[in-house]
Amino acid sequence: MNTSVIVWLLLMILFLVVEGVTVGLFSLWFAGGALAALLAALMGGPGWMQCTLFVLVSAALLLGLRPWIRKYMNPGKTATNADAIIGTQGY
Repeated sequence: MNTSVIVWLLLMILFLVVEGVTVGLFSLWFAGGALAALLAALMGGPGWMQCTLFVLVSAALLLGLRPWIRKYMNPGKTATNADAIIGTQGY
């Protein structure tokens, strides 16, 4: 294995470990970018292509999927009738 394959593999593992620890959708996108760069490295792509793929795939995942996934992870507050008493005085 060449050095770039090992570097991308280690970066992907690092991003996944950080995501597992934080669970805040912080580094999952970069793990996807590292996977794309890893695949390019395995196919013998040049270093500039690997870095470009990493940046483009990470940005696409971050901008394309993060808002959609956050909507389902944080669905918001459900209004109830108890909301009507907020700010009122009790007797």
